[in-house]
Amino acid sequence: MFNLDDCIAFITARSAKVFVKALEKRFRPYAINRTQWIAMYYIYTGGNITQRELADKMAFKEPTVVRMLQEMEAEGLVTRSGSEADKRVRRLALTEKGEGICKTLMPVVEQFKNDTVAGISQEDLNTLTVTLHKMVENAQGTKT
Repeated sequence: MFNLDDCIAFITARSAKVFVKALEKRFRPYAINRTQWIAMYYIYTGGNITQRELADKMAFKEPTVVRMLQEMEAEGLVTRSGSEADKRVRRLALTEKGEGICKTLMPVVEQFKNDTVAGISQEDLNTLTVTLHKMVENAQGTKT
């Protein structure tokens, strides 16, 4: 019989909410939220990334990412520039302020990761990662 408390999808959804809340708490002193940091991370590590590529990486619809980037641009964290080849393509870059915040938050996120995996073997973490990726792949192939 189905038991919700043993359902991996429910456990991971509940876990994600707990992780988000805990990470947001660590970001509060920096006036950045988790979604902004994720965007900054992908821009910082992705090189010459476009708005569409960022939306794909974040698994968000592009209009949602555009609104977030507009806010981040107004706060002086990112710049968006048009491509000479295609004016519809917007390339993203961190400003000096955005890059500084991103670099400042890297150790915060690293410590958060370390705190959340404390006491779990690397083998178990690898198994979990592979398993979750496979489950996501399976869910994306699920017919509705």
